[in-house]
Amino acid sequence: MPFSILLTKLYPPLPAEGFVHRHSLMDRVQAGINGRVTIISAPPGFGKTALLSAWISNKQNKKVAWYSLDEDDNEPGRFFTYIAAAFELIESVPLLKSLLEAAVSAPRELIVALINDLSEFSSKGVVLVFDDYHHITHQPIHDALAYLIDNLPNNIHLVFISRADPPLPLGRWRVRGQLTEIRADDLRFTEEEAAQFLNQTMGLSLSAEDIRTLEARTEGWVAGLQLAALTLQKSTNPSEIISAFAGSNRYVADYLTDEVLSRQPESLRDFLLKTSILERFNASLCNHVLQSEQSESLLAELERANLFIIPLDSESNWYRYHHLFADLLKRRASTETADLHHRAAEWFEKNNFTLDATRHWIAADEPERVASLVEHSIAHTWGQAELTGLMRRIESLPEPILAKYPALSAFLGWTWLWLGYGSERILPLLDRAEEQVGIESDSALGRFNVIRSFIVRIRDNDASDSVRLASLALSQLSADDSLWRGFANMSLAISLHSSGDLIEGENAYKETIRLCEQGGDPVTALMAACAMTQLIFDRGDLQRALSFSQQMANGLRKKTSTSLVRGWVHINKARAHYLVNDLKNAWLETNQTLDLETQTGGMPDVGLRLYVLLTKLELLNGNESAARKAADDLVALADRGGVTNAIDWAHAVRAELMFRLKDWTAFDSYARMYRPPQQQLFFPYRLQTLLQVRYLARQKAWDESRRLVEEQVRLACEAGYLEYEMDLHIVHALMEQEAGKSSVAFKTLERALEIGKANGYVRVFLDEGEEMKNLLAQIQKTRKDDFVANLLSAFGKFVHIDQSALIEPLTDREIDVLKLIAEGMSNPEIAEKLVLSVGTVKTHVKHIYGKLNVDDRVKAASKARELSII
Repeated sequence: MPFSILLTKLYPPLPAEGFVHRHSLMDRVQAGINGRVTIISAPPGFGKTALLSAWISNKQNKKVAWYSLDEDDNEPGRFFTYIAAAFELIESVPLLKSLLEAAVSAPRELIVALINDLSEFSSKGVVLVFDDYHHITHQPIHDALAYLIDNLPNNIHLVFISRADPPLPLGRWRVRGQLTEIRADDLRFTEEEAAQFLNQTMGLSLSAEDIRTLEARTEGWVAGLQLAALTLQKSTNPSEIISAFAGSNRYVADYLTDEVLSRQPESLRDFLLKTSILERFNASLCNHVLQSEQSESLLAELERANLFIIPLDSESNWYRYHHLFADLLKRRASTETADLHHRAAEWFEKNNFTLDATRHWIAADEPERVASLVEHSIAHTWGQAELTGLMRRIESLPEPILAKYPALSAFLGWTWLWLGYGSERILPLLDRAEEQVGIESDSALGRFNVIRSFIVRIRDNDASDSVRLASLALSQLSADDSLWRGFANMSLAISLHSSGDLIEGENAYKETIRLCEQGGDPVTALMAACAMTQLIFDRGDLQRALSFSQQMANGLRKKTSTSLVRGWVHINKARAHYLVNDLKNAWLETNQTLDLETQTGGMPDVGLRLYVLLTKLELLNGNESAARKAADDLVALADRGGVTNAIDWAHAVRAELMFRLKDWTAFDSYARMYRPPQQQLFFPYRLQTLLQVRYLARQKAWDESRRLVEEQVRLACEAGYLEYEMDLHIVHALMEQEAGKSSVAFKTLERALEIGKANGYVRVFLDEGEEMKNLLAQIQKTRKDDFVANLLSAFGKFVHIDQSALIEPLTDREIDVLKLIAEGMSNPEIAEKLVLSVGTVKTHVKHIYGKLNVDDRVKAASKARELSII
């Protein structure tokens, strides 16, 4: 569901009347604009926002984009949508808007688009202010902004207003002289400023001694001084009240708030307490919540009285309370606020503020209204920007309530599956929901059976029952329920694949892609395409897998995609590059995946594949400790998810590492626990079986090892698992060589070489080390073979890959520019070729130089060829 932009989040508050002009601080803000970043960091009530709003009102030749943040802005899509809206008030940001309209949610990709847009700004001295940045807790957003600052065009400056230092690389910018810092000690009022504020702004007539005492008791805290002044305005003996101040700021604030509230007219005090439940408000909202027609005049009275109310726009339509004052009001307010939250939720829902409405329905203790609201938003939220925020809220609902809403229960179960939640949480939810709907609701039952079909496969390794449930679901779902029919086909495809039926599995994946694209669900379509790539690997068609993955990567800029899909595409590419022994590109794609996972929070399916490949790559780079850590991280991630086949796979990958490291105690301990798997051809168990063959060879149990290999080769050939057949022949050949049967080893290896040569496999041979090299050398003596010769040559060509050059992968557009640079084109020629502005090309070139650590076009082209990027 598209969310409504609250325009008042984009306007700075107006300076308070009688604001104390703090010239030294204003000069520091102005001087800081020549750098990249200004941090204004202090506890609540120190006048951070007031300082910036005053500077804005006095700025010269500066344009300001303002963004007031709250907790719901942790969703990247929402965050960048507001940034785009803020800048649109100054100049257009077409690249960023294009990605947002395509529902791209990866912060790094969005920030790169923003940088390119900003580089085209004709305006000079543009300032972007993030007010209340402490609400941002999502690390990928922090990372994206750090990248923005490191690559910021010279005409842009960023200001962060926050209660605490944001988790950004402040030290780096501090050393470079790019950071201006204004902190609590800087913002504390001096005695002179306190005197001006208390006696001139607030209209008091305090003695120098009273001012000195009050300034010391409040420690120059602006909010404390304001609270004190409001109390003193009603007092006939100011010195007595001032002398009674004691204790920490919290106690002083509580005391002042009691005194302020108790001295307000009942109507105004009632308004303050009741509207404290609102994070932002206007007259219409307040009238609806309070069932009154007086809100407009009361808001004007509060503004005149300077009662901690902050206008959010120049027309004074929207307001908020100072955060500290709002917190204190809430503590004083009646606990019986359910009706107020109810009416607030009604207003927000009617005006299409879904997240605000959800928040208030929860506070009103009306979970069924939450469920009803979100249930009607499901079709619009799958894979969209609002999904994360909505899921976070509805997960807090009681499960009996969720059970009353079958569509919501099913969708929550589907989301939990992909987030890696255990079946022990999902199944009770479905069971209760099914009891509510009864047997007459085929559509609801069909959705529940889609979830159950996934669960029986991942929990029980029962692919046949999963196929049965998915097929049953398809018979129950209505013909027009395209979203869930796509989900059901996805489950059917994966189950057929895992059971070893590659032909029907691929057909089912293709049908899933067709249905989802037809039904307007590109997210699931891309998920199915990524899963089908795994099947293509199984069939041994390595070149097709690489080509298919590249096509998907090229299309990511144009299609809706989630972090799961994006990471899956890149890790599939990384695996293909690894298998053809293109280690540099394997590292590039792996780091791209790691970058995406870090930015977006990650998904278990991607994370598992990422750690598997990292285990291999780190070992090849000679970093044993990093390889062990990657394997341990893999096991930990699998254990958290509780998916049986994932856990089995993770332990097998770690055991394979122990084999490569010749840690025989650990390897033998794992191998002794071997039991024949139910799904012998499913990829977690293929590795398990290969390791068992290696273990039996170590025990010199030749006959038992041969029987196991022969059985697996037969199964692989019958089902068309060409890659597995090759792996089996490799392990078998090494075993026979160890057993002293060289002729059998040669014959067995011939078939593996035949498969490898036809499909471009290299790494599977090289990973076997000296034993394979010696065996290949003996084969080469008996007959000359170009493929074998190339393999033998590759054994001696391994070099350590310097990760420092690969930490920040080039984007697809940067690679396009780099290719044209290598062809000798000028920036204007590249701009014309790629339909870009010359300024945008210059920005791309700058980023390319930085990522490749070069300083001219010739070096960039040379480095790109060295890294096999072009």
